Amino acid sequence: MKTCFLLLLVCLVFGAACSTAPESLIAPVPAASSSATTPVPDTGRTRLTRDELLNGFMAVAPVEESALAMPANAAPAAHVFEGRLELLNEKGDGQSQVLRGEPEPYEADLPEFDFEFVQNQGYLIPVRRGLIIADHPMWNIILEPGRAWQEPGDGGYSRASIPFALTPKGGNSTFNGTLTFLFDDQSISKVWYQVTQETTTYTRLNLWGLLEAAYHPATVAEADQIGADFTAELAARLPVKPIQALAQDYPGVDVSAFGSGVSPEHMTWYGLVVNGVNYLGGCQTRYGIYPYCEAMRATSYSTAKSAFTSVALMRLAQKYDPKIAELLIKDYVPEYAASTGDWEQVTFNHAVDMSTGNYVSAGFMSDDNSEKMGEFFAAQPFSERIEAAFDCPHVSDPGARWVYRTSDTFILTRAMHNYLQDKEGPEADIFQFVVDEVYRPLGLGPGAFTTMRTADDNWQGQAEGGYGLWWIPDDIAKIATLLNNNGGAIRGKQILHPDLLAAALQKNPRDRGVKIDSQRMYNNAFWANRYTRSQGFDCEFWVMQMLGVSGNVVAMMPNGITYYYFSDNQEFTWEAALREADKIAPLCP
Repeated sequence: MKTCFLLLLVCLVFGAACSTAPESLIAPVPAASSSATTPVPDTGRTRLTRDELLNGFMAVAPVEESALAMPANAAPAAHVFEGRLELLNEKGDGQSQVLRGEPEPYEADLPEFDFEFVQNQGYLIPVRRGLIIADHPMWNIILEPGRAWQEPGDGGYSRASIPFALTPKGGNSTFNGTLTFLFDDQSISKVWYQVTQETTTYTRLNLWGLLEAAYHPATVAEADQIGADFTAELAARLPVKPIQALAQDYPGVDVSAFGSGVSPEHMTWYGLVVNGVNYLGGCQTRYGIYPYCEAMRATSYSTAKSAFTSVALMRLAQKYDPKIAELLIKDYVPEYAASTGDWEQVTFNHAVDMSTGNYVSAGFMSDDNSEKMGEFFAAQPFSERIEAAFDCPHVSDPGARWVYRTSDTFILTRAMHNYLQDKEGPEADIFQFVVDEVYRPLGLGPGAFTTMRTADDNWQGQAEGGYGLWWIPDDIAKIATLLNNNGGAIRGKQILHPDLLAAALQKNPRDRGVKIDSQRMYNNAFWANRYTRSQGFDCEFWVMQMLGVSGNVVAMMPNGITYYYFSDNQEFTWEAALREADKIAPLCP
């Protein structure tokens, strides 16, 4: 079992597709909705009825996602859910359908589920948000706020549904699901759950089941504050419109350019951030539009290198030392001494630029896709992982050649962590620093306040840095706005060091970073593509990106528009979106 787990982990991290199921196993995909946020019409319930949830039914597959959504004209819930929701007999009562990959049999089972919730203004809010380390051989879980409402056919019961995501232990992949049930003041029906969408290029599967459950009513500590905090979280989100609204707001724009070039069955969600509005599309599952598009968690993969590790460096530079990028790795990560490479002159800047001079192959992405890197991804706990990160030879001078190595980001993350502890004491943590100094002031919700860590202390060790976050669309829209529109300032206060950010944005011609090829540079963990008159534009300009291996793109354009999508077929394309964005705001002044 351990061998299979390590293989799965490596494939999840690399984004490698290991095998493909016959097409006959793949459930038909309903036609996409015209809007990811279109309300579900109340046409009368035919699935997950009161009788089915109370008495059970035969379930040979997931149901349409609309059956788990709150109808557009639903009445407010007659009851208030406050206390613990406990699922019973999770092990063995779930079913699965493998569409790609070879998951372990126990993946069909949910982790043990026993969590507190509070109800506030029609929302059912989990007390614990973000990544929850579960007592399960494979899965951890992320809970998001759901809804509670009343339907006339439920015989006086109230109804609720909750979005959640499963993530593999030690892996960054996301498997999105929803659960639903009936409740009154003291009792609960059976709970139906289904998982019908993922962001991972290795495993594709459907999970579903109808489980016995228990409701434990009780007063939840600080329930009012939890409700107030979520109300504030919703209020702080950027305004959202369906992607189709671009055609009305900006006549002449071809909306089909956004999301194009990516296989629809592999798209999680996509959007365009224009003038402070988040135009959102996608959220298609194999059984219809996901009921909670704006709460749908997508795997970060290497977008974390930019949005966490590089942002951490920029914040440290602004708060403590503008020359932090010139510090030497060896002065902050003592494990370097056992390396087979040469780290004597390697700076924080070399590590964030992927130019340490320590690598195996200079071929494009060769090292990160190598068996050697697989050993790094599988190494646990921290002591073994940092040793594996340094296990590569010295080949060239620092800063001379770009070679993409996620292990270098792990080393840099550790260096910044130790630097921060020198400044703030032994309890300081580099990821929590970014949460407190950037994510929370920016208005991100608590679902973004946890990250993948090494296996020490029940997976609470060193933050990974190179990957290991989970985004909702609003997270990406806000981070991109901070970088691309607000110059690293939040409500007028400079948070990120302007020089490091300007270099990442290719606004400093004296600091382009490290050359990838004739059209691309890499600077401060951001990719940049150069566009010229030869491609039909009126000037030369750069488009900066955060990228993730599965097919995650956050393209920040010089006209202030950001185009993003998260997918899992390793498809990277944004030129059609770039040309349509030029119609909204010129790319060339």
